[in-house]
Amino acid sequence: MKTPIQKPYVDKLSNLNDQLCFYQFNREELKQKLSNFSETANPLFTTDLFKNNEYAKKIHVTFEKLPEFQELNETLNFGAYFSFSYEFLSSYIDDVIVLIEKINGVTLTVNEQKKEPEKRLKKAIEKCSLGTPSQELFDTIAYFRLRRNYFTHILETLNSKFLDIVNVKGAGLNSYWSSARTELDFTQQNVEEFNENETIELLKIIKIVLKEVDEFIGGILNKVGVAEYVTSEIYLPKPTRINVEIIAKRKRKVSSVSKQQFEIILTDAEMDNAVKTIGKK
Repeated sequence: MKTPIQKPYVDKLSNLNDQLCFYQFNREELKQKLSNFSETANPLFTTDLFKNNEYAKKIHVTFEKLPEFQELNETLNFGAYFSFSYEFLSSYIDDVIVLIEKINGVTLTVNEQKKEPEKRLKKAIEKCSLGTPSQELFDTIAYFRLRRNYFTHILETLNSKFLDIVNVKGAGLNSYWSSARTELDFTQQNVEEFNENETIELLKIIKIVLKEVDEFIGGILNKVGVAEYVTSEIYLPKPTRINVEIIAKRKRKVSSVSKQQFEIILTDAEMDNAVKTIGKK
């Protein structure tokens, strides 16, 4: 099972991965171009070697400095791709919590709404009283959030919450994600560094986390609530008079959309009240 919230965010993550591949392509092209220069080019400036490039004067460094610039640029780019991926995950959490509230009728308190994304998500799921996903998924989201904060807020030291994840839960996360990682190390503290393979693994695990969370939520959604949600989305904007024929037509439509968007099969009884009352003129 799934929610209709999943696909737009998975698509965004896939597009971001494509952009990362394009960056890697451009980087390799630049490396090959730079390798064509001999050592005699080292003291020459970019304005001398790349006269047709209007941005050469903005850098204006000697050729021998370019590898250092490229290395710093890689760290910035890899960190940015990771940060954007986390932001998509965070936005997904916001949206799926709203969906849980609408369909299952749960409500977070004002204080609960102020909590970190992974804590808000866990609380919303707990209020459905149908169990929760593995704690490691929530710990992984916390790791992503804290590492993103470290990168984007330019923090100089790891805060106590991040150290707790790294020192106390890091080994468990390494074990939990053993099949999805080789270079990513949840116990490592030099989190300001982003290498290529680690970044690829971070993006991959973010997508896995989103899908696993979404699959779990899809399985605990109230079916009557799903029927009401789908019916409202389709028929509430355009109310009509209700009769036996319209009710039957609505049930076929709601059943089809629910199966497509949620992978849920609804019974007549689960749809009955929604199709008879929502969007009724």
